[in-house]
Amino acid sequence: MNYENSDMATNAVILGHIWRVDTSADEPGACEVRLGRTASSQDSEHPSDVTAATASGSLHPAPDTVWLDAVTTRGEGVSQEELAKKGYLTSSGIRGKRFGDFELLELGSTTVATLAKAGLDFTVAASVPFPCTRYRPPKKPGLTRPDSVYLHRVGSRLLPVAVAEWKDKSRLRSEDEDLEAAEQAVVAALSMGVNIAITTDGRRFRYIDAAASAAAGEIVEYQEVRDLAPGVLADLYRGESGLVRDPKALAENVWQTVWHATKAEPKDCLLTFVEIFMLKFLSDNLPFSVLPADYRFDALLPDEESFVGQKGKTQIEYYVSHIRPKIKEIFVERLPVDDKVVRAVFGLENESLNSTTSIINGFAFLRSSSNEAPSSYNRTFCEILQSFQDFGALTNIEPEFKLRLYEMFLRRSAKQQRLGQFFTPRNIVKAMIKMAQLNKLADDAVVLDPAAGVGGFLLEPLLFSDALPGNVRFEDGKPHQRVKLIGVDVDKDTNILAKANMLLHLAESVRDPSTTPSALNQAMANTFILLNGNETLGALEYPPRDSVDVILTNPPYVTQGSAIYRKEMEHSKGLRNGVFLKDYYDNGGLGVEALFLRYISGALRPGGIALVIVPLGLLNRTARLMKSNLLSECNIVGSIQLPRGAFFNTAQPTYILILEKRRVPNQHRPAVFCGLARTIGETLDHERVATPGENDLADLAELFVHFRANPASKVDRATPYEGSRIAKLVPSAEFGADERWDVIRHWSDDEYVALGVRAETIDTADFIKLAEDTLVELLDELRQAREEIDRLTAGEMTSLSLSNSRYFQIRSGVRIRNVDLRENPGNIPVYSVFTRQDTIKGRIAHNWLTERYIRPELFPSVTVMATGASAVGTVFTRENGCVVTDDVVLVQPWSRRDERDWLRYRLAKKLEVPADEISDEELDEVDPLTFTSYDAVNADALPSEQIDLNYLAVALGRTIAQGGYLYEAKLYTKRVSQLSIEVPVLADGSFDIVRQRQIADAAKRLDNIRSRLEEAGRWSKSVRLA
Repeated sequence: MNYENSDMATNAVILGHIWRVDTSADEPGACEVRLGRTASSQDSEHPSDVTAATASGSLHPAPDTVWLDAVTTRGEGVSQEELAKKGYLTSSGIRGKRFGDFELLELGSTTVATLAKAGLDFTVAASVPFPCTRYRPPKKPGLTRPDSVYLHRVGSRLLPVAVAEWKDKSRLRSEDEDLEAAEQAVVAALSMGVNIAITTDGRRFRYIDAAASAAAGEIVEYQEVRDLAPGVLADLYRGESGLVRDPKALAENVWQTVWHATKAEPKDCLLTFVEIFMLKFLSDNLPFSVLPADYRFDALLPDEESFVGQKGKTQIEYYVSHIRPKIKEIFVERLPVDDKVVRAVFGLENESLNSTTSIINGFAFLRSSSNEAPSSYNRTFCEILQSFQDFGALTNIEPEFKLRLYEMFLRRSAKQQRLGQFFTPRNIVKAMIKMAQLNKLADDAVVLDPAAGVGGFLLEPLLFSDALPGNVRFEDGKPHQRVKLIGVDVDKDTNILAKANMLLHLAESVRDPSTTPSALNQAMANTFILLNGNETLGALEYPPRDSVDVILTNPPYVTQGSAIYRKEMEHSKGLRNGVFLKDYYDNGGLGVEALFLRYISGALRPGGIALVIVPLGLLNRTARLMKSNLLSECNIVGSIQLPRGAFFNTAQPTYILILEKRRVPNQHRPAVFCGLARTIGETLDHERVATPGENDLADLAELFVHFRANPASKVDRATPYEGSRIAKLVPSAEFGADERWDVIRHWSDDEYVALGVRAETIDTADFIKLAEDTLVELLDELRQAREEIDRLTAGEMTSLSLSNSRYFQIRSGVRIRNVDLRENPGNIPVYSVFTRQDTIKGRIAHNWLTERYIRPELFPSVTVMATGASAVGTVFTRENGCVVTDDVVLVQPWSRRDERDWLRYRLAKKLEVPADEISDEELDEVDPLTFTSYDAVNADALPSEQIDLNYLAVALGRTIAQGGYLYEAKLYTKRVSQLSIEVPVLADGSFDIVRQRQIADAAKRLDNIRSRLEEAGRWSKSVRLA
């Protein structure tokens, strides 16, 4: 485009014509354009005036004045260019992106006036009768630029039905910002004459009735809480918004009808519901060429007399004899898994692996009879058919419907049978998918769920824009997946439910005539793998090896009776994917979930991540071998506590444990992201009412993603993350093999109370079962602890007095007042008299210490609280680099001479001089914060290793407890030096450092058991029985 400036006018050559642009027009951001002559034609030397006016302008020469918006001051082509660049302008007019039965234009720069001229069927409003209080609208409605416009094509007409304004979540934090966005959306909707205005930050959607808002003079919202999807928009457009189409009523109605008629098990009732649902779904979506009219749902709807007259059979008999076989013919029961990558994951690339299920096989009416369904069930069957017919067409099934379908049914049946094993609540699945960041996976990456159930972890990512939308596609009669999704289960019925679920999630592909049934069959066969050659082991029989990028799973919880799994492994013959199962799973853990953790740690590629639902008992259990083996392969990067009652089928507390496969054996262990989720976005009772404003788990998922993108530097204590009260970063050392892996211990009692966690309500039978399980497990661990400690302490011991300066140093800390901490804040932790090891008095500035010749501790130490009614005699170990106050006594298991020799050697090495040239004065000036060996000072680099520091803490604590010290008996240095400890020795009289460490480890595990007993007592006292 060329411009020639002349006072308040500009000549512009646009599309081969000279336009006169009058920038003195009254409308701010607009300009008047007058057509001059054709720049490329000799015939058009005489200028012609233009006389027509529009609200937004046009690039086509016209006989009048054209108004251009602020962007089109730089050329009306900018607005048109956006439509063209995004592919919306076609030879047949505007065509948007498909959005269910609608079309979507994603814009931002195009005015509504331009859209009207481009072919949308609406008239731009002359004015907008809405009193904006926060948003400043353009003076002319035609200059409004909506971010998104949703269209409905009716014959040759393209009608706008809704507009949306998309805002960054940082711009929707306050009520004023919410109001401004809502007013902007309403102005855009009224400018186009549509009723539906939407605002969103991508996570929260607000649906506004523009016409009602204009009439009321304030924002009026629709009663709709779901995320935006084609089904939601269809309901709003038809006036059916809200929860009218919630599947709960349908599921419960069918449940009641089937159960009362057949007295079938809840699982059979569920399978029956899904079978009839699939018949309706397929009838509404498959072309007649695939499912002819006689095999469709509608064929069963005539009254019984007419139907029998036509077919010679009742509806239920006809369904069993004709329609069921036809569906199984379309969706075959036996099909080889043809994806070599999938087979290779399990080490079966050179062996056959077959899918042996269809999408239906659970008809309770048929199961109630050994052969064919009796006609006596026909009336009930017809009632169910009518319920589905009344519910409406199952064509455009919006995501919420797909996700809630099984969930609603399972709520109804969970109390009668543990069907929850099939299902992880949708809000938990969604958060775990968010944390997995599947959208960042490379092509051909593998996502696995070894306990897939109905497939939520693998199918829901297809619905989320930040996960794997469009991951499954069909080309040339074959399925393709950018990222391989693999779900394994041992149960045939569950495998059927998963396949049916997959069809629902691929509804648009099912509806597409170019998608063949064989391609759908192959997609399901390659995705949901039935491994039931050994029905006890299931997925555990074929463990993947270093081949999976992401694992998302909720494995079964079984501790009692789990020995049968190990017996099966002992009797297993030959190799499975290159390993002997007995040896591969010999990790010392109790319960099936421990076996699955071994499966998971071996399956991940280096750098791969796993998010696993585990019971609290697994994390708290004193299973040192299992934990150390897991840590040898993986880092723990996250541990998130879920609220009790989060799952339908269990009241026991559960966690999301997040693991990352170590890239190299000596890889640094990162800080652990710990979270306390009090809420999950819905009530935790039987009804599960949505509470989108109360979702700690969603907030924690966002924080975890931020944490992964911005790795924290090393933390030395539990530290609140990003100012959150429910998230902390915890040192990796707190998640060692001898530690508990739960998170509540990293919140103080005051912090926990401040979170406002309410006392939970639990069914009496569930309480008794939970209490029994907890006590049985704790009693078993106490028995093991007693046997271990008895064995370790039965050996030879010797008594050592702490006054023996050959082996010990004893001294008090330094005086640091509260006012000193307030006036000189810094990074050096200061410990004083407290009953919790992680409690600090404060942090003080290093320069303040230096000015007073106070040096932070160069070595770790054992500390004894010298005073305090409840704290006196409490023993802790403290890290180096800290300072302790003068009411705390420090004990270190080496002599003063050993310490100075160690320092002299290290300093001489640093200065590259002989050790004997280092004076005592130079040693006294060594600062642990600047000494280069400071970071290397640890248990493997101490002045003496004859007495283990952790053992010293255990032995000293036992001596103090036996002495019965109370507040009156203060334990200052003189009194501590009079104490003695028992130390294990070898046959030659030397100190047995190995047995010391074993005793210290055993004592730590016993402390964990004691704390769990205490927590169980508090829980038992606080819980309310229903």
